[in-house]
Amino acid sequence: MNYIEPQISKSAFHCPLCGTFAHMRWFGFGRNHSPRPYTEAECSRCGESSLWRIEETEENEVGHIVPSGGTMLFPDTGIAPLPEPDMPDDVKTDYEEAARISAKSPRGAAALLRLGLQKLCKHLGKNGENINSDIRSLSEDKILPPMVIKVADTVRITGNNAVHPGEMSEEDFDHVSSKLFDLLNFIVKKAITEPKELETLYQKVPEKPRVSAEEQDAKRRAKNT
Repeated sequence: MNYIEPQISKSAFHCPLCGTFAHMRWFGFGRNHSPRPYTEAECSRCGESSLWRIEETEENEVGHIVPSGGTMLFPDTGIAPLPEPDMPDDVKTDYEEAARISAKSPRGAAALLRLGLQKLCKHLGKNGENINSDIRSLSEDKILPPMVIKVADTVRITGNNAVHPGEMSEEDFDHVSSKLFDLLNFIVKKAITEPKELETLYQKVPEKPRVSAEEQDAKRRAKNT
């Protein structure tokens, strides 16, 4: 399903601690019967809680004052999706730093995500120097679908402008950078996770039919060349 980002008072979203879409139970804080400007969301899946500072309130349909705007204080990971488990460690470092600063600095997050994509291309066998050519090469090698080229161009353009501003507005950065997290996760899933899962499935096939299939594939390749 589509990623539902954490938001104060929302009844369900993807938990920033376990990454699962789950129902949230909200609890307020008080001192001497006086409410404090903090609230926590307990995940029904993992049982852990995120901590939020209340910055705006509104009156609901039954006349109660409820939080309507705020900032997540814990975990300090931002509201981006969690990185894919198979994401390389150095790429994950940039991804997580971008997530932490995305709300305050979309420009900085965009630059970090572009750097992370460069590193990811190197992990996938490219030189990592030109994102444009690397992504096209990965598509030509059928490692990534062609549509990724159009989406990845956004990372390249946004990243360049993050360092050399002039063409995109702050509103553009805010909108685009929030989508780039999904792109990196998608590339990891398509280029690393899915091939690994297929290889695991293939190794479960009995040896005799597996060897036979490999021999037939080798004959087809030889015939085509």
